[in-house]
Amino acid sequence: MSRPTVPTPIEIVDARMDDGAVIRLRRYGVLDRPRIILSHGNGFAIDGYFPYWSLLLSSFEIVVFDFRNYGRNPVHEGTHDYVRFLADMTILYDAIDSAFGKKSQAGVFHSMSARVNLKYALDGHRRLDALVVFDPPMVPMKEHPLYERLLSEERLLWRWSAVRPEYFDDPTELAVLYSKSHMLSGWVSGSYELMARSVLRYDINKKTWFLVCNPARESHIYRQNTAMNIWPAATEFPLPVLVVGGDPDSTRPSAPSHACRALGEEQGWIYQYVPGTNHFLQLQEPTICADLTSRFLYNAGVR
Repeated sequence: MSRPTVPTPIEIVDARMDDGAVIRLRRYGVLDRPRIILSHGNGFAIDGYFPYWSLLLSSFEIVVFDFRNYGRNPVHEGTHDYVRFLADMTILYDAIDSAFGKKSQAGVFHSMSARVNLKYALDGHRRLDALVVFDPPMVPMKEHPLYERLLSEERLLWRWSAVRPEYFDDPTELAVLYSKSHMLSGWVSGSYELMARSVLRYDINKKTWFLVCNPARESHIYRQNTAMNIWPAATEFPLPVLVVGGDPDSTRPSAPSHACRALGEEQGWIYQYVPGTNHFLQLQEPTICADLTSRFLYNAGVR
């Protein structure tokens, strides 16, 4: 099974959080162009999204990072929750400014990382000139018609993730599981193997591969999604925001795709969806998603 290959970064900087956790910043692309900062969804890692962000390398400086306890970062035994993630964002943005210089920059985030940065912006932090979020799992208040549907999907995910396999003899085993999942269907060639290698790490002593983000941590984040009710109007954000959802009318839509459409229709968000996709639209239609990203950022003045 072939897979895309993530290139060697131009620069790597280890940002140390105030509790000692290390988050690895990696820099790619064209350094005299505007900057895009990217991260991933719960249980995944930003390298696995390379089929999407590779299409932006010729037009932007790219800085990617995994959240604590995901991807390339050292595992840290401290707190792993949204409160901690929000505190990390200030340190990360400071580290990016310090290491790479201040410039026009945008954030492009999927799912969990999108929720974090939406909340971060709502809390009054203006560290970006624009924000593109892909299928964020937004949960409205209990009175909303979508609440029970979104709650049901989060329950399913937290129960599934708590008992998922943690150890593998080879990344191909996990890639095969990904490829058989209906909710992960339609990823571009090589993406299952790439994502599997991005979320696993080899333990030389035990001679086995393990999930960097263990099932307990992943499940804990899914449990918190329903508690962090965010349903703001577009006018509440201090910067331009585009929400790109999966297709809410596809054969197997994700619940967040319905939430994204409702935010566009009810709350005035700039909203688009990608036909035929679900929650992992960046890996199903990377070219369309990259084009939407570039056009929105250009119109928002990040150029």
